[in-house]
Amino acid sequence: MSYESSSNNAAEASGTVSYALYLHRLELQRPNRRLMCVANTKLQLTNELISQTHRQWMAGRMLCSYQERSALNRELQYRDILRRNMVSHLERQQQSRRERFQMKAHQEDEWHWPDPSSHI
Repeated sequence: MSYESSSNNAAEASGTVSYALYLHRLELQRPNRRLMCVANTKLQLTNELISQTHRQWMAGRMLCSYQERSALNRELQYRDILRRNMVSHLERQQQSRRERFQMKAHQEDEWHWPDPSSHI
């Protein structure tokens, strides 16, 4: 890989990170924050940080220190916890929607048209 292509990749990655940070700040400034959008940008930023760290280690072909490995492990744990929380939140939302739909369908089943013979 040439120097130009590696610097272009770094610029693209930093552009992605910069834009993700920009979107994250915008979302945090909203009066009614959308939690899944905030979590999604956190996940995107964490993934980018992890991949940048891996790229640096692979490019340098050097051994990393204990502190660097520990930091990467914490980032990986944070990413996994965040991902699990997002999945469980989405599952709870879907379950809530299903329950509301079933309740609405049940209420519609209980409602009957008035018997026309009873008015005679």
